[in-house]
Amino acid sequence: MKAPLYPLGLIGEEAGFIAVFFLGLFFGFFLERAGFGSSKKLTSIFYFKDWSVLRVMFTAIVVAMIGLLYLTGIGWMDGEAVTVKETVLGAQIVGGLLLGAGFIIGGYCPGTSAVAAASGRLDAFAYIGGMFAGTFLFSAAYDWIQPLYHWGGMGVKTLPEVLGLQPGLVAAAVVLIALAAFAATEIWGNPSVESPRVWQVRLTPHSAGAALAVLLAFGLVTGYAMASRPQPVVAQSAPAPAVARPVPAAPAGAVAAPAAGPAPVAAPPGGVKKFRKGKSCS
Repeated sequence: MKAPLYPLGLIGEEAGFIAVFFLGLFFGFFLERAGFGSSKKLTSIFYFKDWSVLRVMFTAIVVAMIGLLYLTGIGWMDGEAVTVKETVLGAQIVGGLLLGAGFIIGGYCPGTSAVAAASGRLDAFAYIGGMFAGTFLFSAAYDWIQPLYHWGGMGVKTLPEVLGLQPGLVAAAVVLIALAAFAATEIWGNPSVESPRVWQVRLTPHSAGAALAVLLAFGLVTGYAMASRPQPVVAQSAPAPAVARPVPAAPAGAVAAPAAGPAPVAAPPGGVKKFRKGKSCS
């Protein structure tokens, strides 16, 4: 079985909705357990007090990226069936700035606001109301902001395509950037700790996870490099030409027999099988 299941038609619409419901339920549960239902914890990153958001988001990016590339490489994932949003510079730059400003002011992003609202936090309900109001204003002003909304459209673009590099190399670079961010927040994000844990070489879940991420990332570099290497073409030896045998001359006065035609081919049992006309391969 190859993923993704719903786009490839392996599961129906009803099963897809059920899967989405339970995946969203588990996602919200773990966000709440991680403390991301609190606006104070979420906004602490902007005041350089708590780096949990950066670490969790970077970990999610690295895990999803490595998993997607490995599953695609071994044939368990159809990369063409995965939805990739188009790159539109105007809409995404302005939308990203507005989302960041709303995150700082309101203390939530759309996903964490739903988690906080499920926990009964009143500020989350106010934030969700603001999202609905912003959606209404966007719909009302769409004709006016449409040029900005479509400015810088580049179609579907991925980072390896833009940089002109193989996906494995880009993945390894992202893993190294994530590990550097983890180390930096461990060193400068714990002023009360005399000896940051990043310099301790004993085996811990954090160090084991970092080593595994590096190993998998550079395994992608090797795998994609081998896959993109041109395969040598093996020349096939041509069969030796058949040697013509001399035909004995007929005796004088004899009449030459007519040349024998090809032997008749026996019809298959059940009559002649008719083949349907196929599509042209051009």
